[in-house]
Amino acid sequence: MSDNYLEIGVITRFQGNKGEVRVKATTDIPERFLDIDTVYLKRDDDFKELEIEYIRFHKQFIIIKFFAVNSIDEAEELKNYQILIDESEKYLLPEDNFYVSDLIDCEVYLESGKYLGKLIDVVDTSGTDIFLVKGQDKEYMLPASREMILKIDLENQKIIVDPIPGILDL
Repeated sequence: MSDNYLEIGVITRFQGNKGEVRVKATTDIPERFLDIDTVYLKRDDDFKELEIEYIRFHKQFIIIKFFAVNSIDEAEELKNYQILIDESEKYLLPEDNFYVSDLIDCEVYLESGKYLGKLIDVVDTSGTDIFLVKGQDKEYMLPASREMILKIDLENQKIIVDPIPGILDL
């Protein structure tokens, strides 16, 4: 196993009285939970591996029952743990689709070659995602549209953008 993990969800609370936990998915593909047998849980410095007994979907949440968790008290102790998988288990994405974790810390440049800053976050807006770029003097919010994001080069951790006029002045 590598030292690189990918977050796919966060435990929000217990569910029912059998030791189940309610999970808010942080992946765009919640069905991917159905393909895993074991996950890693992390909160602060606490890190553990748990085997999944079963998974079901309820409204907008994923309900997970771990073999080692059999009561409300045990399930409640898992609140606010991140659910991680080994990076080697992540899905291959279609061309021109990227994992946010792979984009964070990329250097962002204008088409002219001028350095804009470092990508610090991608905000999901239910529409076009927003790239948050920390420049030397200010932070920029750039829509992650095909018109503005010209090139993403993960190998060199570099993103080339061509923002619409005036957006950098906001």
